[in-house]
Amino acid sequence: MRARTEDFPARAAAQPTHHVDRSLLPWSDLRVASDDAPCIVALHGSFGEPRDWKLVAARLGAQASFHAVALAPLAQCPVLDMPHAAAMVARTVQAIRAQRPRAPLVLAGYSFGGRLAAAATAVLVPDALVLVSARVHPLPPMQAIERQQTDAALAAALARDGMQAFMRSWHERPMFAGLVVRGLAGSVAASRIASTPSWVRILRELSPGKSLAAPDLSRAARCAFVAGRDDTAYVDEGERLRALRRGRHLQLTVADAGDGHPTTHALLVEAPAVVAGVLDYACAP
Repeated sequence: MRARTEDFPARAAAQPTHHVDRSLLPWSDLRVASDDAPCIVALHGSFGEPRDWKLVAARLGAQASFHAVALAPLAQCPVLDMPHAAAMVARTVQAIRAQRPRAPLVLAGYSFGGRLAAAATAVLVPDALVLVSARVHPLPPMQAIERQQTDAALAAALARDGMQAFMRSWHERPMFAGLVVRGLAGSVAASRIASTPSWVRILRELSPGKSLAAPDLSRAARCAFVAGRDDTAYVDEGERLRALRRGRHLQLTVADAGDGHPTTHALLVEAPAVVAGVLDYACAP
């Protein structure tokens, strides 16, 4: 599958359309659908916003509703760890699905959002789970300690420099080479309006170094994983996830944006049509 990349909108986004009580996360409805059409609930990545899924939603071929959840409000949780965060995600998804309870549930997560989606799968038992550039395996003990230290340092840099300056340095990582070579890193960084204090806390408390348990992906009836062709660590992660399916099928898609540039980690921007194609697969009867 190949995708056409467009400039990421730099203007400020509208706030999520659903503001709910503090036991739930707010969300935006990017597409609506009839009662029996699939219900896609999507979780964005670190430092992101619900609108990060707009390019994907616009390319979706399936008749499905599309709801993008805002994750920065997780920072308001009195206790912030992966079990509590996953429980809040699960409550929010259940509230969204209550609007159309007969609809098949497709749960999608990009990067950090993929970790949350995987963690919530045991409770939600979705009809399909789609993980995009997401690492959900727990790290070995020494790597986990190093990752906690790295994320603590990143949180300190975010608190010191502010979101947009931090994002410019964040995108210098090799995993975002595809974003940089397409000239999109600057506009994505400039578009970040999410709460800096919220992401400082999330980065510290929800570091992958603190996730000790592997999620049970076998609870999803259908499961798909997509990673950028040149994001090799995440392609390898997709292969490792087969063990977490406990013998059930896992569709692994290696994304190529098809424009001659590297296809790396920021797939919602680099290759939205590929991600949309995987969601079409997840929505199929």
